Formats: sequence, structure tokens, C-alpha cells
Amino acid sequence: KLQTIQKKGGMFNAYQTSPLHQGYGTHYATIWVGTPSQRKSVIIDTGSHFTAFPCKGCDNCGEEHHTDKYFDPEASTTFRALSCGACQTAQCENDRCVFSQTYTEGSSWHAYESIDKVFVGKKELSSALNPINNSFKTDFMFGCQIKETGLFVTQLADGIMGMSAHPSTLPRAMYDQGKLEHNMFSMCFRRELHVSKQGIIAGMLTLGGIDTRVDFAPMVYAKNVATTGWFTVFVKNVYIRENGGQHAKADGPDQKLERINVDLYQMNSGKGVIIDSGTTDTYLHQSISAPFERIWQQVTGGRKYSNEPVKMDKKDLLLLPTVLVQMSAYDDMPRSQKDQIEKIPGLAGEIDPSSPQDIILAIPATHYMEYSPSKGTYTPRIYFTETRGGVIGANAMQGHNVLFDWGNKRVGFAESSCEYQEESKTVTDEGVMSVDCRLGAPSLSVSCSDSADLSRCERAANANTALNGLEIWTRIVLAPGTPQGLACEQVSAEQNEVNGGGQMEVNCDGKGVCREVRKCIISCANAIAHGTAADKSAALSPIGSCGALTWSACDYTCTQTKIDSVLMNDGKCHEEKSLEVTRPCHVQACGRSDPCRVPFVVHAIIKIRGAVASHWTKHAEDIFAESFAAKMNEKRKELLFEAGDVVVLNASPWRASDDTIFGTSSLEGEDEELGMQLVVETSIFNHNAELPPAKAGKNVPLATCHERDLQPLANIAVNIHKKLAQPKFVYMMVEKMKSHEALGEKQISPFYYTFEDMNLAKESQVVTSWTIKTDIGAGSSRIDFNAFTSGDVPMDLLLLTLLGVITAYTFWRLRLWSIRKKISSPPTDQSPRERRRGKYSRVETNGNHSADDDSMVAIGEDDVYHDDRSVMSTITEHTTESYVSGVESFRSFGSLSTYLAKTSSRGKNP
Repeated sequence: KLQTIQKKGGMFNAYQTSPLHQGYGTHYATIWVGTPSQRKSVIIDTGSHFTAFPCKGCDNCGEEHHTDKYFDPEASTTFRALSCGACQTAQCENDRCVFSQTYTEGSSWHAYESIDKVFVGKKELSSALNPINNSFKTDFMFGCQIKETGLFVTQLADGIMGMSAHPSTLPRAMYDQGKLEHNMFSMCFRRELHVSKQGIIAGMLTLGGIDTRVDFAPMVYAKNVATTGWFTVFVKNVYIRENGGQHAKADGPDQKLERINVDLYQMNSGKGVIIDSGTTDTYLHQSISAPFERIWQQVTGGRKYSNEPVKMDKKDLLLLPTVLVQMSAYDDMPRSQKDQIEKIPGLAGEIDPSSPQDIILAIPATHYMEYSPSKGTYTPRIYFTETRGGVIGANAMQGHNVLFDWGNKRVGFAESSCEYQEESKTVTDEGVMSVDCRLGAPSLSVSCSDSADLSRCERAANANTALNGLEIWTRIVLAPGTPQGLACEQVSAEQNEVNGGGQMEVNCDGKGVCREVRKCIISCANAIAHGTAADKSAALSPIGSCGALTWSACDYTCTQTKIDSVLMNDGKCHEEKSLEVTRPCHVQACGRSDPCRVPFVVHAIIKIRGAVASHWTKHAEDIFAESFAAKMNEKRKELLFEAGDVVVLNASPWRASDDTIFGTSSLEGEDEELGMQLVVETSIFNHNAELPPAKAGKNVPLATCHERDLQPLANIAVNIHKKLAQPKFVYMMVEKMKSHEALGEKQISPFYYTFEDMNLAKESQVVTSWTIKTDIGAGSSRIDFNAFTSGDVPMDLLLLTLLGVITAYTFWRLRLWSIRKKISSPPTDQSPRERRRGKYSRVETNGNHSADDDSMVAIGEDDVYHDDRSVMSTITEHTTESYVSGVESFRSFGSLSTYLAKTSSRGKNP
């Protein structure tokens, strides 16, 4: 008997996105601290745990070098330093909780533990006052620095913000306090050649979800093999691809790919291979140094690989090999999707037929070759120096939207432009990113004269006789917010109190509309003058519009509403009740966290020539969604989806430079605006999902579903892609927008110039599209034990499964014995300092790795507190992690035979 099941996952599209700025070799974010808020800049570092920056009185802490002045605790009414009884990670000194950090290249800081209000934002003062940003304000423990040494003094950023998988990080604190719906964040790095105290935007930071608006490939997921501490991937192979290429997929079929022999144990020993945004460069295990250099020389026609600077032009740079790193996949690929692997950028596919679902991270020469503008040289920044594990640093992360999903134990990679687009118009500006519900302006649905008892006026001689009545105001829900935030009823009540509105009742129906009911008093004279809804002869006369008709947000009942309001001569917007309409929708609050209700989402990037992004409005989005759905469903008996299933994530300028590698300033004319780029997502809804009885509020329980219902929905996604691939799809869609009955004045439409010259529509295109499977799986191969207990599985299959489990357990015990043996005899070439170090830096004492005047270094961390208690615990921690890492590495393989085949050559010369 088939049983319905709940699925884990969703769209993770409730988030906060902020810009990242270019530092000296690193990227930094802006945080606002205290009340009133003071601006601080901090390096974002997934290789360390703590946040710290200089406070007033800090001894020689480089204020003249940093972007901002020291933080002043006395100027914040919410600041408090922790007393000794409340120390979290520090030791007591002079009634303060003092702790310190020392980094591998020698830099250090000392600080005392403090708590204040903190949120991430932009550098402009308006960001500190933005109510959406303030809704993410979190009580957060950080280090108030009293002393710095080394690079912390001279770096551009004020301080550092640890972003590892550790309870002391800001994303975890935001999640614990209900500011983020999910325990995850992502970073997306660009590389700019210049730095400035005014800030050069070079990427974006997303907290609490996944922002796919600037990605041009789907996100694929590697398994995070560490349970806490660092985000650690299991590296299985390294490849060199001749003649470069910017992406995981080769530019052509003739590009030769050479595999480098990797000792899996050595490559993933110690802490393993960590993803570390605070380390500028990439460091791999020394065992692959010789084979890498040999193959490099072979594919480059004799050029030797070294970390010395070289001179070359951009054409030669692009022809240098691309380095590919293969990582164990988060989850096995479902059988129904295995035939699609070759079509998904970032998956191994035919590169490794034994593990086609594995992740391929491409590191092109434009990322690993660091350019010095003053010298005109390029320096290779992949090093083969590590004696245990390795580091995938910021240069390898560049050009990827990298998701750090602590809650689901995975690391995601999506190829991306990483361009933070301040000029873009997005649906998320309407509130998807906000924690609290957001409401539109009120429209009067029932006036006081409509509800008052006018019969009293006939009996009263005095025209000033007061009548009691009720006013009902209707407000559209712009965004329902997240379950952790304020509900729409709460927001309405708070705003009413602030405005001195008096007693009020509010009811939000879950269909995108809230009704506010207020008591009112009106005189007989005014009531008769205004008339009632039934008395048309005395009706108010319209004098204008209250704005274009737009649909509400998609609320938790999977319904959205559109109302029509008219500005009357009493100065109020009055709702035309007869024109209120609803429609089904399956975006935003409806099913966004429920993979049974919305199991698939089709993501498409569409470029429309001649369209103007700065003119984009919610009304334009409604016209687009309805025309997009109409074109898709044309000549079909059964609809693929409806207009309420379409959301435009981003509308930004389409520039000539978008498809080039070196950015907007490399060639003349590249910055020309050609049109508008739209990022569109279409939800595929499962009407057979079984939803438990609804509870009050927006915390809708997860639905259950049958696996058998998902294949037809996957076929719908395939049909959508086929439609998008039709040569004239965009042209015909623009034709439908042009003739849309609700278009209004064409002159104010963002598509006006395209409408006027339909040749521009012919030059428009669907750039790419892909399907997102919202079920994130379990992170490993799964067995449906419900099927065993219900008797649906044949006995021979049950016995075969049990035999496989026993065999795997036997080999697992042998593997543990092997790991313990290796740990008990560590390599003799490692010093205790090397075995303890937790971060890595480009700054070394050897001659071939000096700091460049144009590219200052990342800060590396030795995760050792300098007190007797912490040193002992750290040494113990590292020994344990070596043991655990080995176990997790074993578990990450898709099959036992694959693991044995790949480890059988251990100890042999490459």
C-alpha cells in the first residue's frame, strides 16, 4: 500500500541580501551596530567563528586605515559588556570577559565580549534607517577589540565577521532569534581591480535563503561532511582542461580534459578540504603538486606552472587551462532525472561515469591568476603546500553563488555574475525579503454613511444629530512576511496605534486582503450629503485614480486578490467592491517551504530588447505574468500553469557587457543598455498533495504526497522548457502584452519602445532555463522503511538489502581501524603548529609567495585561544576531527565498490 510522505526543502526565498565590497584581497560587508546604529565594515570569513572590530580606546588599531571610526560603546543605549558571570567563550579579566585570536601569518587581536543590536545592510546612512533592514536587527555577541597587531591594523575593513558553522556566528544568532527562516547564507564574489574607503561593490551576501536572481546556472549541492566548525567538502578528483573556459561545461567538444591522480585519504585528511571565504587563495594537498605540474606543462605546450608573476595579455590568459575540482554530491540523483545530468551545468556527468551526480567546481584562469595593475603581471594563486586537507579559497569561489546550508549539511554552487544590482526592480522589493507582513495603502470599502442608521435623521429635527456607524477599510497584502515575523493583523494594529487611529478590529482572510473595521460618528447632514451605497443620486464623484490595479501577494491560502480603488472628491480612495477579483497562485507564501505542494520550479532568464528596466512596476509584472502564461497555454486543453504561478524575481538592465568576461570597462560601447533582463520563476503545483487541517495564522502545516504524482509534474517542466526553446516565443509573448486589455498608457510601460518597433522583439531571447527540484532529499541514499513494514517489498529484496548493510558495516569497521592506525603515526614532516592550524594565508616567509602592492592578503586564522585550557581542547579537537573526517569521507561515496576502486591505488606513485 502506498503511503503519502512529507518532504523536506522548499524555495528558501525569504532572505535579506546586501552588497559586498572589495577589500585588500578579501571581501567585506557592512554591518550596523548599536542604538542609534554605527557603521562597521567586516571581512566575511567562513574559516573562523567570531565577529570583532575596534572599539573606542583600542590601542593602535589602525583607525586611519579603516573605512570607519572606532565603535563607541557609550554612544549606544543598547550596548552592554558581559560581566564575568556571563562569559560565553572568554575568561575573566578585570570584571570583563576577555578573549583573543591569533592567525597563522602572525596577526592577532584582543577583545572583550559585548552584546548589542546588529544587522547587515548597505554603507549608506539610509540603510540604517530602512525599516526592512531594521526588522533583521539581532541581539548579537561580538568582540569589542582593545588591541590589534599585524594586518588587522592596516586592512581596509574595520574588523572581521566569522561565518563558520558555529553557534557564535551572526547568521546562527539571527536564525535562533527568528529573524531568518532558514539556517543558511550565501556569498557571491566578483573581483574588482581597485579598492576604496568609499567602497567598491564586488558581490553580495544573502542571509537566510537563496537569491538566484543573478545566477545563470542552477545551484548544485556538495555534501558538507563536517557536522560543525567548518564547511567541509570531500574532494574526489582534480582535472585540468586545456584552452580554458569560464564554466564547468566545456566551450566545445574538442577540449581535452586530463585527470590528476588524487590520494583521497591525504587530500581529505585532517580537517578535510574547507570552503574558506577569508583566505584569498586556494591551497591543495602537496601530494598532487608533481602530477599537476606535469599535466599543466603538457596541456600548455611546455609552459611551467609556478607561483611566480608572469606577463601576458588577456587573450593568452583566456587560453590557460581551467582547473576543475570534483566534490561528493549531497544526495543521489533520482532515477527519473539521471538522463538529465549532462544538461545540468556543474554536475560531473560523463567526466566521472561512476559518480555522475558529483559536483564540478570550475576555477578558470581569470580567477586563479591574480592581476597586479601597477606591474601588469599575473600570479598563479593555486598552491600545493598542504600536508593535511586543503582550502578552497575566495579565488575559487569567485563567479559562483556559494550557499552555506548548515541546517541541511550541504554546500551549494551556482555559476553567477555576482552583480549586486542596485538599479534593479525586484519582487523582493515588494517584501519577500521582509520578516514582517507588509500592507498597501487603505481603500474605503464601507463608509460611515453606508453603515449608519439614516432613519434616525428622519425623526430628528436637528441636522447635527450624531449617528454611530462603522468604517471598513481594505488593504492589499504586499508581502505576507515569514512565519517568524509579525502577522498582517499585528502590523495593521501597530500602524493604527502609531497613527492614533483609536479602537479597531482587523481581519486578514489569507487571500491577500486585510479588512480594518473602525467605529465612526457622522452627523445627519453629512450622512445625507455623502449618501449611501444604495443611494446613487447622492454618491461621491470620482476625481482621479488611486494607482494601477495590481494583484496582492500570494498568501498562505494560495489565493491572491485584486481590488479597484477610485479617488473621490472627499479625498479618500474608495474600493469598487463589485470589481474585486481573486485567482489561485502558488508562489511566495503558498508552498514555498513545502516540496509536496510545489515540487518543481522552472527558472528562466529572458532578455527583451528595447525594454527599460527603470520603468518596471508591479503592474508591468502582472501584465507580463498573464501574457507569459497565456502564450505557454496557447492551444492546450489542460493548462501547464496559471498566471498566479509566475513571479518575476528580477528586472535589470541588459547591457552589452553582460556576456563578456572582463566587465563593463574593457571594451568601448560595452556599457550600452540594450534592453531589460527578466529572471522569471514558474511554480508547478501538485494538486494531489494532501494538506492537513489548516491552523490559525500563516504557519500552514506541511502537506504529504505520493511519489507517483511527481512524474507528471516533471513532464510539465519539460514541456515548459520546450515552449521556451521555440524561436518566436518571446516575440509572440510581447505581442500578447501589447494587446493586453489592462495595459493602460503604452508610453509609461517598460516595453513601450519594444511595442513601437517589433523588430526589437524579434531580437529578444530566452537565454537559458532550468528546473529546480525543491525536495532537498536526505543527503544520502534512502530506503523507504514504510514499504518494508507494509509488506510491499519482496522478501528477496529485503534479504539483499540486509546483506548489503552487513557488508558495508564490515568494511566500515576495517576503514576505522585503518584511520586510527594512520592517526597514531602522523607524518614526520608536520610540526605541531602545522597540525593545529585552522586557517591559511597567502603571506608566507618563503620567497615565492610575497605580498603584492595591489593585492593585500587575506587574514588567516589559527583556531587556538591563547590560554592553557583552550590549547589543550584545540589539540584534542583536531585529532578527533581527523577521525571523524575519515568516517564522513567514507560515507560520502555513492557505492562501496566505487570507494574501493578509487582507494585501491593508495600509496602508489602518481
